[in-house]
Parts: sequence; structure tokens; C-alpha cells
Amino acid sequence: MLKRCIALFTFSCLLLLNACSEPPRTLSFDEFFRSIQALNWFAISDAARAQNEGLTKAMPFDEHYLRSRHELLHSVDMARLSEEQRESIKYLKIQERYPERFFAWPPHTDVIKHTYKEVSDESLDEWLKLVLARLKAGRESHVILSRLERMQLLDYLAESRFDSAHKQALEQYLSEYKARSGIGLYQLPNGKEWYQSKLNYYSGQTHDPYELATFLSARVTAVNGSIEFSGSTESRFPAILAITAAYCDAMPGLNWRDSYVDIKRTLANCYERIPLSKWKVLAVVAEVDLGIHLYAWSQDQAMHRLQSRLALNDAQAHALLKNIAFYPATNMAILPYIKALSTI
Repeated sequence: MLKRCIALFTFSCLLLLNACSEPPRTLSFDEFFRSIQALNWFAISDAARAQNEGLTKAMPFDEHYLRSRHELLHSVDMARLSEEQRESIKYLKIQERYPERFFAWPPHTDVIKHTYKEVSDESLDEWLKLVLARLKAGRESHVILSRLERMQLLDYLAESRFDSAHKQALEQYLSEYKARSGIGLYQLPNGKEWYQSKLNYYSGQTHDPYELATFLSARVTAVNGSIEFSGSTESRFPAILAITAAYCDAMPGLNWRDSYVDIKRTLANCYERIPLSKWKVLAVVAEVDLGIHLYAWSQDQAMHRLQSRLALNDAQAHALLKNIAFYPATNMAILPYIKALSTI
């Protein structure tokens, strides 16, 4: 009897081990793309959102969102992807290491506007409660909003038609919130490393920040007088996409923060059509990007550089500065091309 029990126990353990050792189902690129868009439903177009009706609508950076994103990123079949697709997935995995989870409300997206009436009032209220809790936890970990981020969230709340006790509590908290002194990533825990990872990805290679700062400064200084700037400075899209929109057809990408546009592939397909005047604008924007996120430029320093080089009024310069602050290093995708333009 004892032998039979032992044998049965051993067999059961083997079955359990076999079940646990079965490899998880892998996703094709198309399956991953559809799934990641569905997860980030709050950041896609109305037409794309309509295709995801009936799915669970996770709110940005809540526990379900974070868990689902991690599972998706680690379920895609990397062997069946192109090199560009693998690099995009690797970049998104790296970004999981950094403290963005403390900022449950990404400041470049009016989440409350996009989700109001799309989810229940109770769900939206719970998310606003989460935003407040994460901000408090972030402060304890020295992960603190910049003044630009704080003011942007207050603007979203003021413009919202939704109202609740948790919304009012968040407004009150933000109205008294002490923002960090700087506006770039450098001031956050591991912020310089975070920015470096973005810089490496968008530029396509590893750069020494000091050499890059010297290079960009020399290129910008070589331009005589101010540069005429035209283009949108709103924060819905990275500045680089707005500045090149008239010359480039957007190539699809995996990162919802970049409006599902692969910025590197987009530039690779259209850089010859971009006029020199736009490259000059992009060089200034890239210099300010590096300045605020890695070299602790103050808001006044960055505003002065933008206005002295791009002939912007205060409102235009402030809007462009917010864009640069909210989309770190995206503008560095110009580096492979700007280095070849000796006239800049």
C-alpha cells in the first residue's frame, strides 16, 4: 500500500512538472501588435478603438496594465521578428526597469478625456485614486513630477467634465505639490541611465553624451541668425513627427508613446525629402532635448535657446519645451542624418 501511494505521488509530481515545464504560448508580431494596441486602447484612434470593443479596458499603469504589458513583451516570438522589430521590443523591455510606473498619468496624454464615458465612472474614479497613491509613493522614492508635468495634469483636470471626490482630492494634492526643480529626466533616480537608454535606441547607436553635446552645440552655433519655425508644438505627438509630417509618411511602430509611429523607420524612408531649413530646426530641438534631460538646463535656459534660435514667441517656445520634456530623446533620431549634412 505504501509503495502504491509513493508511486501515485511520484506520478502526480511528474504530471505537475510536465505541465509547468510546457513552454508558454508565443505570439507572432501581428498578434503582439494587436494585443499591445488593445492594452493601450486609451491612446489609439477612435476607429482602432472601435475594433477593441468588449475587451477589458485597463487604465494606464494600474496593476492589470503593468502585468499584461510585461506578459506581452515576454511572450512575443523574437526569433520570427525582423531586426528592427526585435530592437523595438528590447527597448520596451528596458523601459520597464525605470520608474515611470510612479507616474500613472503620462503627462503628454489627456487620459481622463479619452476614457471618460468609455469606462464606468467608478473605474475612472478608482484610477484617479491610483494616480494620487502613486504620486505619494513616488515622492517617498524621490520620483517627483516636474513643474511642467504638474501644471499639465492640473490643466487636464480643470478641463475635464468628469467630477468626483477622488478627482477633487487629486486636484487639491497637485495644487500643493512641490515639484522637482528641474524639468528633465536627469533629476530622477537612474534618470541619466534612463535617458541614455532612450538616446541609444532612437539614435540607433551608443553615444558619448559629452561628445554629442559638443557636436550639437557646434552645429547650432554655426547657423547665422534665427531660424523660421513652422509646425505644431502641441504635445499629442513628438515634435520630430510634427516638424517632418509634410515630408514623411509615418511608418507603424510598437510604442504608444510615439503614437504607434516608428520614428527611426519613418526618417529612414524620407530623410532625403526633408529640407535643410527643417534639419536646422531639428538640430536646435535635439540640443535642447539633450540639455534639459542630461545636462540640467533650467527652463529659462531652454526657453532662451529656443527663442533665440527659432524666433518663437513665449507661448510657442513654452509649448515646444513641454513637448521636448514629455518625449525624451525622440528627437535624437535625426543624428544618423544630421551628421552627414555638413552645411548645418
